[in-house]
Amino acid sequence: MTFAPSDVLDRDKYEFLGIIDKPKAGITYKVRNLASGQIEALRALPGASSSDPETVARFQREIKVHTRLAHRNILAFHDVFELDGQLVMTSEYLEGATLAALTREGPLLSSEAIRIICEVLSGLEEAHSLGIVHRAITAEHVVVSPAGEVKLGGFGLAKPASDMNLTQSGAVLGDARYISPEQVMGTTALDARADLYSVGVLLYQAFTGKVPFANPNDFDVMVAQVSSVPRLPSLLNPGISPELDRIVLTALSKKPEERFASARDFRLALEAAGTAPEAEASEAPEVECVPPQFFMEPQSSPSSKTAFAFGLLSVAIAIVVAYLVIH
Repeated sequence: MTFAPSDVLDRDKYEFLGIIDKPKAGITYKVRNLASGQIEALRALPGASSSDPETVARFQREIKVHTRLAHRNILAFHDVFELDGQLVMTSEYLEGATLAALTREGPLLSSEAIRIICEVLSGLEEAHSLGIVHRAITAEHVVVSPAGEVKLGGFGLAKPASDMNLTQSGAVLGDARYISPEQVMGTTALDARADLYSVGVLLYQAFTGKVPFANPNDFDVMVAQVSSVPRLPSLLNPGISPELDRIVLTALSKKPEERFASARDFRLALEAAGTAPEAEASEAPEVECVPPQFFMEPQSSPSSKTAFAFGLLSVAIAIVVAYLVIH
């Protein structure tokens, strides 16, 4: 489904003005609602055919999710309908730049990075309080207006934590650069801490201008998400304090239980670090970069080594299966 500027479709309801972006989740169009005169965003997912029961179920779920979300840091949902055989949805349009665009030329000022991410976390507090896990947060889904307003969108893969039946087992959904290790491993019972890992990636990107893992292909990225410890942000940006390094690495912990317990805890820690006097950043703190336990060679009996090898093989197989599913 493609549209050109000035096309008027769906019974003369919308005028297409252009393309906002082309993330992996599908093209987002800028449209004018001819009834209200408002500018809106219209998004269709690839292959989102009304004849596909799973796609219809996902959009129906998305409708329910968006109608429950009302927060100043979340893009508002407007409508959903079928267009040229595809299901599409319209939402609030915020004029501005995505976090991806803002960091394309390099890191943001630490104070601005902290402010933006705290706003994102504030929106997630609301979503998580309703039992909604986003699951697909990326820098393309964070929009910052010229006036500094920050809004999180991209709730296309969001669903209530109690609804675990709409995604095929083992499927990996989302951008590999931002998903949590448990998503890579195909864990179905994801909770809010998966979103906090993704926000940790956003914070790293805002501080350094780079994502923690940017390997040549998605498979390598997924392997790194599970097994590699990222470089300290302060090694890429000397203006980052030791406390901010600690906050980023906490959010990016491989184990969910080692991350912040909630979006609120994450936000409060970040706000406190942002208001504290700037610590000396000339010498980056030494952090012991220890791989996850299942990647460490055990110093024990041959039977332990056999168990370790089996565990490592299982992890590799899980990642390969996840990679094949998304491709």
